[in-house]
Amino acid sequence: MPSTNDDEAKRTSPLALWRYAHDYLRAAQSLCRQHRIACTESQAPYLVAAEGLQFALEAHQRAKGATMAELHSEIGHSLTKALARGEAQGLPPIPTRWRADIAAIAACCQDHQFVYLVTPDERVLDVEPLVEAGVWILDRIAPDVAAHYVLHFAGDTSPSTEEFVHRLRADLRATIDVVQPRA
Repeated sequence: MPSTNDDEAKRTSPLALWRYAHDYLRAAQSLCRQHRIACTESQAPYLVAAEGLQFALEAHQRAKGATMAELHSEIGHSLTKALARGEAQGLPPIPTRWRADIAAIAACCQDHQFVYLVTPDERVLDVEPLVEAGVWILDRIAPDVAAHYVLHFAGDTSPSTEEFVHRLRADLRATIDVVQPRA
């Protein structure tokens, strides 16, 4: 059954992309916590974490008014382009402690494919820095995502923007404790 314009708007809304990002980050985290996998054996957790970061950055851009068509044509699957565009649109710079990990995985996230991350040893996969960075992004964009939802999709019984932000951040705290209290 074909999707209606309303279904597509909800499926690609900033909130939907925020939730996809959160789900992907949790899945990557879970894969690495359940199994000790060498990078040479599987890189699925890196791919899943990279997708989570990509969805988080798309959620930010959608909340700022970008269309999915613009994002696909201008960014594709390039994590580097997505991050640069996000920061140009007001996303605070990613903290230094995660930049090297993001740069390493961004080199694998090319316009149309994920390429193998070459590692010099039998290093065990560690997506935790990527998950932490993704959670940090999701925390920063939660107010814009909630405001977009309230403006475009909320009903009479929907929570306020502030309550919505609180709920989103509670979801993040359940994933990882990198969410810093706001001043």
